[in-house]
Amino acid sequence: MTSIFTIENSHALWLILLLPLLWWLSSNTKTTLGRKHLRLLTAFRAVSLLAVILGLAQPIIRYGNQDISVIYALDVSRSVAADFIDKSLKWIDEVEERHNPAHSRIIIFGQNRTVVSSTEEAKSITIADFGKDALSSDSSHVEQSGTNLEAAIDESLALLGADHVKRIVLFSDGNQTDGSLLDLVQSAQSSGVRIYPMVADSAQVEDAWISNVRLPERVRAMEPMTSLVSVFSPSAASVEISISADGGLITTQSYVVKQGFNDLQINLRLPEAGSVPLDVLMTVENDPYIENNRAQISAWVEDKAKILYLEGVSDASSYLNEALSEAGFEVIVNDRIPKYDDLKLYDAVVLSDVLANTISSNSMKDIKRYVQDYGGGLIFAGGENTFGDDGYSNSILEDLLPADFEAQEKRKDIALVIAIDRSYSMKGRKIEYAKEAARASLDLLEEQHYFGVVAFDSQPYVPVPVEPVKSKRKAEALISRIQASGQTNIYPALGIVYRLLRDLEVPTKHVILLSDGDTAPAEYERLLKRMRDSNIVVSTVTIGEGGNPGLMRQLSDWGEGRNYLALSADSIPQIFTEETKKVVGTSLVEEPILTVMKQPTGSLAGIDLQSAPPLQGHIAVKAKDTAETILVTQQGAPLLTRWQYGLGKTVFFTSDVKNRWSADWVQWEGYGKFWSQLTRSVTKQLGSTTVFFSGDRENEAAVFNLTLLTEGGSYRNSLSPKLRVTVGQEESSVDMSQISPGQYRLVVPFIGQEAISATLEAGEDISSEVVDMAGSRAIFPGFPAEYRFSEPNLELLSVVASSTGGELGARAEEIFTPSGDTAQKRFALWPVLMTLALISFLLDIFVRRSSFAWKRLSS
Repeated sequence: MTSIFTIENSHALWLILLLPLLWWLSSNTKTTLGRKHLRLLTAFRAVSLLAVILGLAQPIIRYGNQDISVIYALDVSRSVAADFIDKSLKWIDEVEERHNPAHSRIIIFGQNRTVVSSTEEAKSITIADFGKDALSSDSSHVEQSGTNLEAAIDESLALLGADHVKRIVLFSDGNQTDGSLLDLVQSAQSSGVRIYPMVADSAQVEDAWISNVRLPERVRAMEPMTSLVSVFSPSAASVEISISADGGLITTQSYVVKQGFNDLQINLRLPEAGSVPLDVLMTVENDPYIENNRAQISAWVEDKAKILYLEGVSDASSYLNEALSEAGFEVIVNDRIPKYDDLKLYDAVVLSDVLANTISSNSMKDIKRYVQDYGGGLIFAGGENTFGDDGYSNSILEDLLPADFEAQEKRKDIALVIAIDRSYSMKGRKIEYAKEAARASLDLLEEQHYFGVVAFDSQPYVPVPVEPVKSKRKAEALISRIQASGQTNIYPALGIVYRLLRDLEVPTKHVILLSDGDTAPAEYERLLKRMRDSNIVVSTVTIGEGGNPGLMRQLSDWGEGRNYLALSADSIPQIFTEETKKVVGTSLVEEPILTVMKQPTGSLAGIDLQSAPPLQGHIAVKAKDTAETILVTQQGAPLLTRWQYGLGKTVFFTSDVKNRWSADWVQWEGYGKFWSQLTRSVTKQLGSTTVFFSGDRENEAAVFNLTLLTEGGSYRNSLSPKLRVTVGQEESSVDMSQISPGQYRLVVPFIGQEAISATLEAGEDISSEVVDMAGSRAIFPGFPAEYRFSEPNLELLSVVASSTGGELGARAEEIFTPSGDTAQKRFALWPVLMTLALISFLLDIFVRRSSFAWKRLSS
């Protein structure tokens, strides 16, 4: 091979100019030595100086060398089959004997590594699971519980012989648990190192294991949530997943899994708020390892969603209240809208059949701001109190809702019967106001409507027969002739009303009963049931509190109408007018309604609406252009609409939520699920827009990340946030480091199997409000990654081989043949030159000091 001569420090050659000076000094120096003697000494000195100068110039002779240096890196982690390790050591012995490389070493590695010179020495190394504590105190063994390919190859690069053709033979399955082998590819390329991976046989273990457990970032207490548990199974099998919190079992669910990875959805509720550690356990028959059948994870749980519920009919609030409470909501039933600051304490507001005139303009503005700016949710449910001239049309609240209240029109097909108590107790002003009320109701009707009056004391009679309204003046005259006398008996009067309306074919048949309720007992409930079966609704107006108001309320309940209390006679006409308007207006549709899904939505997922019984009424609305119409009636009228309003959401349900129009719904098994899921879909979104705190496990450490923003969305930089870190019984305050704009991080290594929890601390830069929004996080170390038995990572090994010029599964001849690879060997001449300079210097001294030597040389 050709040699190349180079000088590495050519600047030193300028010192050769000192040689003439040396000769000049020699010739001009006075001395007793003879001329020949002096010239010889000067020659020795010149040679010595020249040798030093040339040595300083660092002359080097380079020549090609094809001697091979090889490092055998043997993976002995648990995922590698034991017989593969034995085969690999035998292979190393064979190639060492056959190819006899100039330099070789063996690295035995798993989680840690050790270097040996021979296979015999390798066989003496202890290979087992000793735990992480043993790694720092005992270097005589290799830990099987992990695989650090990066560290093994990094040390291999350092051990390769200089001036040799460099080879690394990697025996591994490529499944690394720590480090990144790809990070060393560039270093291997620049050093001219070829890596030859030998694919290890995976440990033949028929073992199932938990790969990962994922939870929502934040959840609410008692809120249904879905946990995703990813498990690996070597074959199809039946598994059982149990989840416990603080030692108490929450749920156990069974699954049939296929071979490979399976994502299992587990539905559960977490009962308590705060940082809740969860223990996930998988049970599989004949599973050889239980270490990898358990996973631990921490969930940050917020308080229950808080719902403000206003019900227009106070004694009917129990239905929705109980349904939402059982679903995990904290329900506060109130009769008024609180101020805006107090509204922010709630996650959603439910307004059910609330009279518009009971909500002030300021309260409506507060609700609008609560939804639009704060992100709260609003559910508006209809009812008989939400329509009419005094309803929500053109109000602030209507602007907030996803549908408009339709303008009032007269209903074409109705029959109204007024039943007036004309007993002696009604004598005087009461009977006069009652007749005025009947005339007022008549005045609201049109010619196509049916109208009649039944007057009763102990016996009923019909002053105005039930027939279409043609001559109001005639009917008014007949009403005016009613006189008070006798005792009260309601039952026969209702029987007459029933017979008058029973066979009348109109969709809306309504009765207004006026009395104090002081009557003889009878089978009222049975009679009212027959009336309802004939689609007859009975409302009652109770005069004063001296009779039997309880009976009057019961009659309206059985008749599925409304009950009014007239404390004074002059209030009777107003009550009749209000009730008649409700009956006449078309925004009130009282007929059986089927629920039809128009637009499927996730908020109603899993609800069988086809099994839902009919609703008995709704108010007519018109969906707004950008609203989402989810449910409609069989005629296509909007029943459930929803839209986004600013930061929040609003829902409009045009029927009611109680035992009036939803009398059958409240008994339906889907009632609670329907309203709980719909309510959750509008509740204020969890989390903060300015504080994001998370924790995760990365390799052998817990990593906590914190992002802080201003209300305007700008990053908060140059802060000094601290975390209160708890490991076992030890607690400390640790500074977080800023890693990017607005982002801070803390990495805490695991110590043994202790969980690491962290909570943000309040300080100069961090307010207590920010601490509350951040919450707490706990990270668990988990089982060793080597217990994740899987197939070899051929992709990684192939990339490493091709990137470095090696080959996957190469033959020994290909590895140990230089194949054109040549290492440059260096031979430095400076030691020779310095030796020459020393010899010449010593000869100079010897000849100058020894007359005998000079005489011998001169002779």
